[in-house]
This record gives sequence, structure tokens and C-alpha cells, in this order.
Amino acid sequence: MDLRHADLFDISPISILCEDWSGVKRAVDEVIAGGVTDFDRFLDGNPQFFFDVRRFHRILDANRSALDLLGFEDKETFLRESRVRLPANPASNVQVFRAMVRGDAVCQGERVLHTRDGRTVPILWRASLPPGPAGPEAYGRLYFFAVDVTELKRVQGALMEAQANLSHAGRLSLVGELAASLTHEVSQPLASIAGHAAAATRWLAREIPNLDEVATSLNRITAGTQHAVRVVAKMRSFARRGELSATPMKPHDCIADAVTLVEHEAHRQKTRIAIDVPAHLPPVIGDRTQIQQVIVNIAYNAIQAMQAARSPERRIAIAAAADGADAVTFTVTDSGPGIPDEVLPRIFDPFFSTKQEGMGLGLSICKTIVEEHGGRLWAANGRDGAPGGASLSFSLPVAGSLPVAGPVQPATL
Repeated sequence: MDLRHADLFDISPISILCEDWSGVKRAVDEVIAGGVTDFDRFLDGNPQFFFDVRRFHRILDANRSALDLLGFEDKETFLRESRVRLPANPASNVQVFRAMVRGDAVCQGERVLHTRDGRTVPILWRASLPPGPAGPEAYGRLYFFAVDVTELKRVQGALMEAQANLSHAGRLSLVGELAASLTHEVSQPLASIAGHAAAATRWLAREIPNLDEVATSLNRITAGTQHAVRVVAKMRSFARRGELSATPMKPHDCIADAVTLVEHEAHRQKTRIAIDVPAHLPPVIGDRTQIQQVIVNIAYNAIQAMQAARSPERRIAIAAAADGADAVTFTVTDSGPGIPDEVLPRIFDPFFSTKQEGMGLGLSICKTIVEEHGGRLWAANGRDGAPGGASLSFSLPVAGSLPVAGPVQPATL
């Protein structure tokens, strides 16, 4: 069957609009001819320009798929109401302006449509532009293609929820392993509180109460209570399911939060933890709980590996260092037996574990958390240039080096 161009436009299953941008292109060219060399800065300083030139824009035609997407029965009604149903969208239209200035052949983006029949439809759009330098006449008929991504957004939302639940499950698994160790950490200040309370009672029961000793006991009770509260609060914060958000964090604070949760288990297993973080390191960007999860998981694995191997000397070194101008690298090194060569390529695979009771999700979740933050996670053997021991490192972007806004993507597998 011989189909003409107009036939293909009408029967296309993809929504297509034909638009006239020649007047807009003429206005943009006049700005450039007037001596503007930084068009992005010009737009930032002249927001009214967008609305001034928008009046030159016209929609010339729409195919059947576009009419259905926008909730119209006939083309004439749509063309009459197009300015109402497709109002100016600065985020999308400015992309077209910038593509004009750069001479790009394609531009694309996302926006949300509010249809005539009351629906809200998220779309992906894409437009083909005349490549290179071209006059306003070349912009007289631009074709914009739109795809309804409502179902895609729904599936993405469900996937993100499942991913967040998986990351939370990984933390809860760690909480179970740490609970026995932290029970003792909390029991110590509670026992101390009870002892000082008994002492204060005895000092008060004397014929002449010794108020100085009572005050000393009360101060020690307060200190013990605050210590217990801090330990419980750290564990509760680590275990709870909350919204993930990217914020600037000092590298030392990331490490200190994690060490609080593992230091008692390290003491119980006769493992020393050393921290080396230069004071001048810039803040990194990320979700505090997830980054804490990565460090805790790696450090706890190191403690377990050295305990299982009965390593005579058990040390963990946690360091952070600048990795160029845009990243900071965190490294956790142990003095254990290292990672067997045949295992090393697989340690980040989901469900792979060298521990008989292990689920094999910890390091896999860690790897994905780091990658979702724009970094990478890797492993090696050896420490300080000598053989032996395992070293796991991950990088995070410096705050301001990546355009992170709002919640971060939850960890995926």
C-alpha cells in the first residue's frame, strides 16, 4: 500500500504535534546578534523573555494519537484550545531555546499534561530541529513526538518502594547481628546507673547526709543515662525505615556514626579500629543512613573474617582521602587472611556468600547503594604495600559536584 507523508502522520501510534517556532527563532537570533554570548545567563537574568516570545509560537497540526492523548474528539477544537491545554512550560521550552542556540539537531525532556477530560499524564517528548546554523524559516515546521509514560512511572514507583524495602531488610539483618553485642554496651551504663543510685541512697541515709557525694552520684547517673540513650538512638536510627534524602556530610561524621555501632563487637573480638580522616576533606553528598549501612557492613564483615580465621593480630583501618576534586574515597582495610583469588570477582554478586549462614546480600546492597550515589565500590587484597588482608574501597561525589535534588534512589539489586 502506497502511503503518503500525511497518511503516516495521521496513523502513527505515537502522538505528534507540528509546531511553528520561526517567530521564536527570530527573537532568539536577535538576542544573539545584540551581543549576548552567554545565552543561559541571559535567560536566568531575563525570565520575562520566555513569556514575551511565547506569543510567536503556534501549533499547526496534531495527529489522531495526540488528540486521544489530550482528550479531544476533533482537531479543530484542539487547535482552538491548544494554548489553554498546552500552556507554556518553561522547563521544556527553554530546552528548545538552548538547542536553537547550540545548533543541536535533537532536544528532549519530560513534562506533565493536564488533558481536556481531566486526566494527568506524564510524557516523554522529543523534537527534531534543523541541525547547525539555520534561519527562522527552517523552524516553521517542527515535529514534537510524545509518549505516555504513566505506566512506566507507576512501575518505577513500585520498584523504588521494593528497592527501599530491600535496603531496609539489609539493615535489619545487620541489626540482628549487632544486637547481642550492643546489649552489653547498653547493660554497662544501666548497671552503673543502678550502682550510683544505690550509692546516692546510702549517702542520703546517713545521719548527716553527704550532699557532695550525692551530687557526684547523680552526675554519674546522668552521664550513664545519656550514654545509653545515645547507643539506643543510634541503633533505632539505623534500623528504622525512613525517607531517603541526599545531604552534605563530613567524611569523618560518616565514619564515626558507623564505628559507634561496631566498636563494641570489635572490642569483644579483640579488634582495634583506627580512623584516618584529614580535617580538610570536603563534604560528600548522600543519604546518611545508607552510607552508614555501607561502612557498618564492610567493617562487620572484616571483624567476622578475622575472627573466623583466628587472626593473631586483628586491626581495621578506616580512612578517607580526596580522589581528585570531585570525589572522596573511603577505604576499610583489615589484617585478616584476605579474600581468596577465586572469590574476589564474585563478592558483590547477589546471594553469593562465603559464610555458611550468610544470605549474600550485604555487599551486593552496598555496591548498589554506592552506585546509586554516583560512586563505585571495589575490593582488593594487601595492605600498606604488603601481602595479606582485605581492602574494600568506595567513592562518593563531593557535595556540589553532582546535581542531586530531593530523595536519592533507593538501593537496587
